[in-house]
Amino acid sequence: MTSTSDRVKSDMTEILKRKRASVGLTASELAAAKVTPDTRADSLFTHAKLGCNATQVTLHSLIPSWYRSDTCVTVFDRESFTPEQQARIPEINPYYRPCSRALNSLAYAIEYTEAPTLLTGLPSVGKSSLVEFFCAITNRPFFRFNYNGTMDSSSLLGTQSASGGSTHWHDGVITEALKVPHSVLLHDEWTFAPPEVLAALQYVLERNGKLILADKPGTTEEKTIRPAEGCRMVFADNTRGAGDVTGKFVGTQVQNSATLDRIGTFIEVNFLAEENEIEMLSAMFPDATYRLVGSLVRTANLCRMAYSQGNLSTVLSLRVLCSWLQHALNLQDVDKALDLAFINRLDSKSEQQAVKSFLDVTMGTRKK
Repeated sequence: MTSTSDRVKSDMTEILKRKRASVGLTASELAAAKVTPDTRADSLFTHAKLGCNATQVTLHSLIPSWYRSDTCVTVFDRESFTPEQQARIPEINPYYRPCSRALNSLAYAIEYTEAPTLLTGLPSVGKSSLVEFFCAITNRPFFRFNYNGTMDSSSLLGTQSASGGSTHWHDGVITEALKVPHSVLLHDEWTFAPPEVLAALQYVLERNGKLILADKPGTTEEKTIRPAEGCRMVFADNTRGAGDVTGKFVGTQVQNSATLDRIGTFIEVNFLAEENEIEMLSAMFPDATYRLVGSLVRTANLCRMAYSQGNLSTVLSLRVLCSWLQHALNLQDVDKALDLAFINRLDSKSEQQAVKSFLDVTMGTRKK
């Protein structure tokens, strides 16, 4: 029986044959033209590959441990911002280690594209931290909005209030942030908001878009907010905007496909490579031995693999890993620390036993 993919390929082949015939080119004539994949690729682009200009630096120059990235980014002068805007520029976290691939993609998207970016990934992989870290190393003002199911458009865009016999307009958090040049607006856990609320942002999410404050008194010009130069939007959640049917992300809602269609870059953020996570936790907890940190990280990675395969109902995130390590140092007991940080969250005895067996593997032979 012919598969769907085979039927599609067959149909496409016939369409191509008909198109070739319509322009008078046979397959042999196309072959004679010697159009190879390489020559086709060369003809697709008319300019050189992106490179640093006089105002940019390479990403790896900002992160000494960065081993592979020639993406060029702009580092802004803090003094070019007002004191209020400077207060929005995050401090660099000396312990933080980014997911290298995701940071490289985020840097490219913010520096070279205008459409919004969506970060997705499991809980505690560092989606929000990634955006904050990028803003810290490039001196960009950072705004973070945490969404919830009761939020309405007025809290985002603005509202009118009356006092002393007169009315006053108050900008919402997004309206205020859009006025800050080169700022990054992080819409964190945005799928908690009802889709009709996010629909109010559709115009401003477009290329050269604007924010229309329909409830604001005044002329059309006064109601129109044009994003400041270099202002970028980033969305982050666990569901890719598709909601959740598993029960793991209760409260998230399916978002309008028209809103999702306005997002130009999709980036999946993964947990750190083992050696990077060990390095980060060792710096955060200097009293911990390398063996202890390594065993905990390797156990966490086994749990994460089991979660991705559907054999564990809860992911052992970085936040849980930090709690486990802190308990272990305080109590001098890895097993009891694991119970407090993670095991007691699991309802299934088989899952509890599976996690303990992972620890046995990573710790080697241990006294029972």
